[in-house]
Amino acid sequence: MDKLENLRTQFIAIQQKTRAGDIFQSIGEVLSDTLTQVKVQPKTPVQLPENGDDALAKMKAYSQRLDNHRSGDGLDMVSDADLHLAAAQLANPLPKYRDTGAFFFLSDVIQNDLLSDEQMRWLTSYLISDDVLFSHIFEPNNAAIYQRSFSILVLSLLLFKQRTKSAFMAPQQLAIVINQIALYVAIERDTRGFIGTNGWAHAFTHIGNAVAEVFMMPQLLRADKLFLLASMLAGYRELQQPLNMGETERLVEVTMYSANAHPLYHDYILLTLKLWRKDLVTRQPPQNEGRWHQMYNRARFFNAIILRGKDNVPEKIFNYVSETRDFLT
Repeated sequence: MDKLENLRTQFIAIQQKTRAGDIFQSIGEVLSDTLTQVKVQPKTPVQLPENGDDALAKMKAYSQRLDNHRSGDGLDMVSDADLHLAAAQLANPLPKYRDTGAFFFLSDVIQNDLLSDEQMRWLTSYLISDDVLFSHIFEPNNAAIYQRSFSILVLSLLLFKQRTKSAFMAPQQLAIVINQIALYVAIERDTRGFIGTNGWAHAFTHIGNAVAEVFMMPQLLRADKLFLLASMLAGYRELQQPLNMGETERLVEVTMYSANAHPLYHDYILLTLKLWRKDLVTRQPPQNEGRWHQMYNRARFFNAIILRGKDNVPEKIFNYVSETRDFLT
């Protein structure tokens, strides 16, 4: 984890410079220079969760009781042991344990107030821990993507809860959550959507959900939101695997939401799009599969902006993308 810790230290330093107003136009370049350190490491065995059937039986029984009550009223709170068992199944490659199992269960109990504030703080800390959110992240595509992807998805539910119902996170924990998300969205490289019989991984759609929740928190500093946006776009810029199952459209939706929210984000996004086009003008033509995917991912981003329509995209951004669209496709 020394490599991860080194990246985190550099990201925090960039965030502090962003807060201080020392950098703006160069945030993307500085982040990209930092991300050049992200090299693929050899694959190592992924430890998968056990007790899937036991966990699923308990989750189904509890969900049935919840359905019968139609609300959380009158139901016992989820025990710590059952919560821990369910959270561990987010790493299960099989969708019946992970997706329709653990994720559906955690979504239900979070939304129906069946976790205490202390349990939600524990769940948040568990999901953002290095061993969970960054599990095997520097390695080629592997089974750990399910844990990473569904951790960021459940984090989006917890952020929604924090924003709309119960501010269970103290400012210090929320700051750590945002820092971990910013680092994760920049270094995730597994772009797979639906994977054979294992169902959805869809990490980049889930990334969009988490970033959207952060942007809707009015009390957060604009500089921190800008840094998160810059991290997401810097990570997207570096992708050398294709995004072709709706992920780009979700990321563009979040990006345009931020562009419409404040001129600060609008100006940064426009600068980033110009930087991406400059890359294609100044760099040599792609010579390998990864670089071709990189180019076409950016083309998809521009096309997705156009498809949102001029009424949903700030005028300067829409005009710029329209003018350069033919060059990118």
